[in-house]
Amino acid sequence: MAVRTRFAPSPTGLLHVGSVRTALFNFLFARRSVGGFILRMEDTDRKRSTPEFEEAIMEDLAWLGLCWDEGPDTGGDRGPYRQSERLSVYLEYAARLLKAGRAYRCYCTVERLEALRRSQLEQGLPPRYDGRCRNLRPDAVPEGASHVVRFMVEDGKVEFEDMVFGPMRFDARDIGDFIIVGSDRIATYNFAAVVDDALMGVTHVIRGEDHLPNTPRQILLFRALGFGVPGFMHLPLVLSEDRTPLGKRHAGLSIRALREEGYLPDAVLNAVAHLGGYPGWSGEEFLSLDEMVRRFSVKRLSRSPSVFDVNALKRMGRAAMERASAEAVTGLVSRYFRDADRARLERAVREVKGEASTLEELRSFLAPLLEEPEPTEKAREVLARPYVPGLLRALRDAVEGVEELDGENSRKIMKGLKRPGLKDREVFMPVRAAVTGSLQGVELNKVLAILGKEEVLRRLERFTGT
Repeated sequence: MAVRTRFAPSPTGLLHVGSVRTALFNFLFARRSVGGFILRMEDTDRKRSTPEFEEAIMEDLAWLGLCWDEGPDTGGDRGPYRQSERLSVYLEYAARLLKAGRAYRCYCTVERLEALRRSQLEQGLPPRYDGRCRNLRPDAVPEGASHVVRFMVEDGKVEFEDMVFGPMRFDARDIGDFIIVGSDRIATYNFAAVVDDALMGVTHVIRGEDHLPNTPRQILLFRALGFGVPGFMHLPLVLSEDRTPLGKRHAGLSIRALREEGYLPDAVLNAVAHLGGYPGWSGEEFLSLDEMVRRFSVKRLSRSPSVFDVNALKRMGRAAMERASAEAVTGLVSRYFRDADRARLERAVREVKGEASTLEELRSFLAPLLEEPEPTEKAREVLARPYVPGLLRALRDAVEGVEELDGENSRKIMKGLKRPGLKDREVFMPVRAAVTGSLQGVELNKVLAILGKEEVLRRLERFTGT
């Protein structure tokens, strides 16, 4: 049987790194097994689901390289791939359960159910439906009353082997008869997911640990409908730095926000892949998506929650920049420097890209190398020190004395500028302030070499007077 996995987001917000971890592991598991990867939109939340969020999710997944074989945009022979377009299918299977006596109509009011819940909690009991409508006589049905459809849960144990957490056992008595179709004739998550997974041929359900309580309900539904039960793999939670489960409220960790910051796709994928103890490589190693597929192994997945570390993301960002070709990165940052000479831009990118984590950071490093900057207030304060004019004249003379200002000559010149009584910082900061307008940036030797002899001399003129 060919492996088929699915990623089924709800288009009620932007894609965040926790969801991407789920999508990535579904993708890796399918590709490692030469199987299929399905994208399904669980968009039955009419109030919050929007086409804009759906489009954003698909754009972000494609940007990461997590391309699906079947989905809302690509189609497939198991569609449609939006739950909002499958409502009649769910009602058909609910009718089958009603006919088989495995489900029933429940007419209990919201008020009665809330009173029942409060009473059970006060007695220290887990809230569950008491089965009042299980054997309701037709003549006892309130006239014109709305109803939901409940699945009839029989006593017993629900057991399964989770691929990460191992043997799982639940008591069906703690579940109670649960709703599968609401009074609005919309299928609930558990019911719709089971019908979809079965009809779409999903062989392995890979999702977050927070879905573990749903699994016994879904297994009962698979069996009642006569479907085979897929394998289940629940991934440990991803936490934010405040140790709360990562979700859509953490807007700064949405893939869209990381894209806008200028992280490269491989950087995000590597940072996400290490969440929960990614199998097969160390926390510092950087892999391509194809390499991740080859090394993927369920056996080495951790059972412990993990915290998304922004510093780790920055490290991966620098690694991604270092691995990317200068030509490719130049193409990405060229929109910031439309008037810059392409050859000079690419040369600058080649020299400094490995020091940046994001395209935005790289842009800030490149700007003073490609456009003569106006000194910042702090840079002006440094340039106003009494010894600085003499220091910059000495720099000018040294630069004029070399045929070419390359990395080696730059190091020699800076070494020759050192003065008794001045710390290295007191020498280097005025030079950086004069040629870049700032007190921070990439290595000064690289700055001088990138600018070149003529440009350095030109920038020094305003501070040396000649």
